[in-house]
Amino acid sequence: MKRSTKIILILSSAVVLAVLVVVANVARSRSQVRGIEVAVRCGDTPRLVSDQTVVDTVLRRMPNLLHLSVKNVDCKRVAFAARRVPFLTNVSASVSVGGKVVVRAEQRRPVARLYYGTREFYVDRDGALFPPSALGFCDVLVAGGSFTEPLRLDSLNAQATAIWHLACFLDEEKEYRDLIDQIFIERDGDMMMVPKVGDHIIELGTVDDLDKKFSNLLSFYRKGMPRAGWDTYSKISLKFKGQVVCTKK
Repeated sequence: MKRSTKIILILSSAVVLAVLVVVANVARSRSQVRGIEVAVRCGDTPRLVSDQTVVDTVLRRMPNLLHLSVKNVDCKRVAFAARRVPFLTNVSASVSVGGKVVVRAEQRRPVARLYYGTREFYVDRDGALFPPSALGFCDVLVAGGSFTEPLRLDSLNAQATAIWHLACFLDEEKEYRDLIDQIFIERDGDMMMVPKVGDHIIELGTVDDLDKKFSNLLSFYRKGMPRAGWDTYSKISLKFKGQVVCTKK
């Protein structure tokens, strides 16, 4: 076959393919939405929200979505609606080749379970609050306190911010996180902690100089506690700079 003939055949095939793609896209854009698909990335966190909850949330804000043609789907509006699900972050939406609306998101990963008066929330690394879930339970730091300010869901107050700051620090530092079971903030802003081992309370003070305070605590646990005995002290204070002050039972 001559070279010129081959070129003509290749160009003809390319034109036909392009026409078919255009026709397919036009037909797809005119077709009706064929459903909603949800893809949530959970990482190492137990699943806290069902796909159906996401679908129901979107349809409550966009009840006609499943009756639209593909070309009329507002993906930004779909993503905005899905963001109403408090467990989700980094939400996006698109329409698949098959005509389904696809909602993609990440599930929030909590760093603490916060008991604020009679209310209960998870708080994640972004400082976002979201409720517990009937689907799963996250084994994270438990936090509470003698709170003096109301808590808004869209903005952490000073006391909740201090708890969040400490929880994020412990989430990053596994060696220290493994020491602590609960944290509690006093009315004056001092942080108290309940360790996983031993019958004592740890007085942290403020959340300043956390690296140094926990380094001192770990050193005392390794060197001082074995000699004194784990049941000797009722309180270990780290609030004084460069010191570990113990109160005997």
